[in-house]
Amino acid sequence: MKLSVIIPTFNSSRTIHLVVRSALKIADEVIVVDSFSSDNTAEIAEKEGAKVIQVKGSRLIARIDGSKIAKGDYIVNLDSDMYFSENFEGFEEKVIALGEITVGKGLVHKIMSIDREITHKKWRENLDVIKGGIIPRMYERELLLKAYENIPRSLAERLNAFEDSVIYYEVMKIYKGKVQFIPNAVYHIEDDSLLQFMRKWYKYGKNAKLLKGTKYEIIVKERKTRPGLTISEKIKLLIPTLVKGVPFALGYYF
Repeated sequence: MKLSVIIPTFNSSRTIHLVVRSALKIADEVIVVDSFSSDNTAEIAEKEGAKVIQVKGSRLIARIDGSKIAKGDYIVNLDSDMYFSENFEGFEEKVIALGEITVGKGLVHKIMSIDREITHKKWRENLDVIKGGIIPRMYERELLLKAYENIPRSLAERLNAFEDSVIYYEVMKIYKGKVQFIPNAVYHIEDDSLLQFMRKWYKYGKNAKLLKGTKYEIIVKERKTRPGLTISEKIKLLIPTLVKGVPFALGYYF
């Protein structure tokens, strides 16, 4: 069973060496889809052993174009700040969610650690394709390519966030099997400053606005809080929800 890892990048020189090294330990190929970075991201990735292609377009287009040239039976859609842990093993289904371990330092690291710890504890509820807070990143390649065909090109060319949710939505319209969850399968680096983090969520809100009037709008409307939580868990997530939700709302509504 061959495995391909697709990594969209843009000015990711700080982390890409770690991501590619990690992926090559378990994958048959690593494809870095670079959006013409102004730093040496592409050079580092190639030196580490990745196949690098340059694509002018959105993150979703990068994922699609990378998958078209991939040769693996399975595809993992990683980000440029994620790398595999020793717990990545034993995949059995055609759709697989990878539990994330938050690494880094500072306030953002603490915020995301709380969010992921609680969300992953309730992973069954959070795999809901509409309301859930866990989005699969690993798919059987043929299933994924069929799903990509159903995403409007006009949207795909502009979407730089929520692309993983759109992919999951389209996959589950085709796939009727089980979704597997592998706990603590990947590390996710979270070391932005609070201002950088909030700017990122403002951009997420801007991208979510692109889903208005489409069949994917329901994802934004329904995914307001994590499902399956107790009152005490909701209280613990109040600060993470506000820190992400306020800039997101500003981007989405204004």
